[in-house]
Amino acid sequence: MFQRYFTIGWVLFLLGGSVLLAGFTLRPQDDAPTLSPDDSLLEVYERLGKIRLHAINTDIKGVSVERGRDLVFNGSCDQPDGKGRTKLQSPYFRCTACHNIEKEFADLTDITSKARLDYAIENDLPFLQGSSFYGLINRRTFYNDDYQKKYGHVPIIKAANKDIRQAIQLCATQCAQGRWLADFEVESLLAYFQTLGLKIKDLNLKDKEFELVENALKMQTGRAEAVHLLESQYLDKSPAHFADIKSYAPLADKDLDNKAGYERGKIIYERSCWHCHNQERYSFYHLDDSRMAFSDLMGRTRSSSETSLYEITRHGTWPLAGKRAYMPLYPKEKLSAQQLEDLRIYVENRSKGRLLHQ
Repeated sequence: MFQRYFTIGWVLFLLGGSVLLAGFTLRPQDDAPTLSPDDSLLEVYERLGKIRLHAINTDIKGVSVERGRDLVFNGSCDQPDGKGRTKLQSPYFRCTACHNIEKEFADLTDITSKARLDYAIENDLPFLQGSSFYGLINRRTFYNDDYQKKYGHVPIIKAANKDIRQAIQLCATQCAQGRWLADFEVESLLAYFQTLGLKIKDLNLKDKEFELVENALKMQTGRAEAVHLLESQYLDKSPAHFADIKSYAPLADKDLDNKAGYERGKIIYERSCWHCHNQERYSFYHLDDSRMAFSDLMGRTRSSSETSLYEITRHGTWPLAGKRAYMPLYPKEKLSAQQLEDLRIYVENRSKGRLLHQ
């Protein structure tokens, strides 16, 4: 009898335990983490079991977010030993000459030049050659596509494609025509870039998609599906394709009278050309709102010189001895053929003293 009751009691105990265990695995704990729109995407990935991308080497003395921010905006930072400032990274450029630090697209899967310009207008941003530092830390490759196709034989450019630290050094020494960065400076830049990483709210998740990710965090099940979903909401590279140079040809009157094109060209001139050339901020060539400035630009364009609108936007210029400041090119993703033509419409009208208004 005792043996019978003991057996029945043991079975009930085991069944009860199974129910408890099942309840534990299927229901989140009271203190289970939730998902917030302001959560860092990198941190959410870590909570889903994904290894952090571009982890910072904090063993290097002097690594800090503040030093990274200082380098981006001022071109130098405090020395780790407290003995003054570092040498200017470049006497010609700051990072912000070519890069924004804000998000540049409303939809991170639509990175067309039109979407980029629309967002720049709406959010009062410069329209620049380089990709924004916002979300840089979430990208896997750099100097992509035609940079590798045309210049991939150069060791540092090839290495920069899959190594963010080499990409930073390439930008510092070649693009900015400056010096090689110390290890603590590179890691500080990475630390700052992490503060500019994508957030959950940047991905425009639908309610059901948000819930899927949140449930994966709470239950710790379906994590791979959640990671795949998050990765599908943005591009982990910045595409770069070079455009052929268009030859100069006179514009028909109907094209010259295109008011919508004129307005877009005005925006590009003011948000792009002026960013570097107004008051020679980053350039030896001054541009302003005078008819003389527009006439000079059109004269260069008609003569198809290396500084014509068509040549300089697609090929840029080369650094020269004693005059290292130069103009980087615009890939198609940063300036479309239509946007370049809109710029031409605006410049040519202004060179003739014409002001068009919609």
